Formats: sequence, structure tokens, C-alpha cells
Amino acid sequence: MTLKDFKIILALLISALSFAQHNVSGRVTFSKTNAPVADVKVYDKTSGVLATTDNSGFFKFETAKKELTLVFFSFEYAVEEVTIQTENASALNITLKDLTQNLSEVEITARKQRIFELKRLNDVEGTAIYAGKKTEVVLVDQSMANLASNNARQIYSQVAGLNIYQNDDAGLQLNIGGRGLDPNRTANFNTRQNGYDISADVLGYPESYYTPASEGLSEIQVIRGAASLQYGTQFGGLINFKMKEPNPNKPLEVISRFTLGELWVIHQFHKC
Repeated sequence: MTLKDFKIILALLISALSFAQHNVSGRVTFSKTNAPVADVKVYDKTSGVLATTDNSGFFKFETAKKELTLVFFSFEYAVEEVTIQTENASALNITLKDLTQNLSEVEITARKQRIFELKRLNDVEGTAIYAGKKTEVVLVDQSMANLASNNARQIYSQVAGLNIYQNDDAGLQLNIGGRGLDPNRTANFNTRQNGYDISADVLGYPESYYTPASEGLSEIQVIRGAASLQYGTQFGGLINFKMKEPNPNKPLEVISRFTLGELWVIHQFHKC
């Protein structure tokens, strides 16, 4: 063997040793139960998928790199990233953490407001006794109705047994009736504001021509049945609009309302 041939063989051996393949193997388990995890993808950030764990959580692959950053991915577990030296990576132990997290409670306030939008009058309210009477109190502040338009169907939606006429008078005139009575102008209900009659003529012509704006109300008290006759001659019941009270903790309080809508312009052309 000549010296030239020896140099060639030596160069080939050095090249083969420099590109030697390293075996990388290991086992993937779950951190809580130490059970093997199957179908875990073993990624290299540069070359992609290198291996997939079997049913016993075992994986194995060969690489010529001396250092690898492996990523262990599974849909049911948190991603684990490990940097290893491939020369001493024949028995890796990889543990995956649970992907689930304990979150704080979530409270759906809209549904809660909807449920607690209505309450009953106490048995004794001031000088009035409501024990044994059918009463409902609409909590306007908690109502999800459109208060700006005084939509009666939305405001009284949880009061069972009411007949409601909805017309285009911008909510200024209320038309409700109970127990199958005619709801026209609320003639069969005694209408009051803070306990005082607001109908034009309670005894002779009890129709209601005025309804307080819903945005200024705190409660709407509805009393029905024969016992409500003590408040007037109308045998349908009583409706008492309880207005909001001023804030005693503030010397001055200003509340503003802004409504944005479409402006319709009607042009009329007359032929001469």
C-alpha cells in the first residue's frame, strides 16, 4: 500500500467518524400517573418529526447532530421542550404535564339579572298589608328591557297573566289588563305614582293617559285580585310606579342619556 492510498483511507475513516449516527431513545410518561403516553410526536425544530411513541411510550431515532432541541407534542398534554446532547441520549425520561387548568368561576350576570328581575311585595310594607295577595314587583334597574322606548312587552314580560296592547304612542300611554280584562288605556287597573292616583277620573273615567318614563322608575308594583279593590273601584288590580329616589350621599348628581339612531328625511314634491 502506497502512502497516497493510506492517506485516502485515513481521510475516509475520519469523514465517517465525523458523520457517525447517534442513537436517541427514551420513554414518555404522564407526570401525575407515570403511565406511558402513546402517539406523542417527537419534533426537531429544524428537521421536523423524528419519531412517534408507541403504546409503551417508547421512541427511538438516529441523528448525526451532537445537540438537539426536541419538542414533544400531544393534543391532550402540554408541550414539552428539551435540549439534549445526542452522544449520551440513549435512555431519556420525558414527563408530560396535564393540559387542563383550574379556572376561576365564571358568572353569567345577564341570566342572573333576568332571573332576579322580579320579586314579591313583603307581607307588610309600611301601613299596607299584602299577606295573601297576588303581587309582583318589576325591578326596573335590573330589567333587560329597552327602557328608552318604554316597551311594555319587555318590561312586563315576567308578569304572568297580563294582556298588553302595544301601539305607536312612544310608550306614553300604557295599555295592559289582567284576568282577561280589556287592556285599552289600562282602564281596569288603578294606576298610581308613588301611591297617588294619576288617572284623570278614578271613579268616573279611570282610563290612564299618562305613564312615567321607565328610566325614572325604580320599581313597578303590581297588585291583583279582589283584595286590590281597597285601592279603587277598578277590579283588575293596581299598578304603582315607584320613582327613583335621589342619592343622599351626593350633593349633586347628573345622569345623561344619549340615543343614536337613523334620521329619516321625507321629501314631498307637489305638482303645480
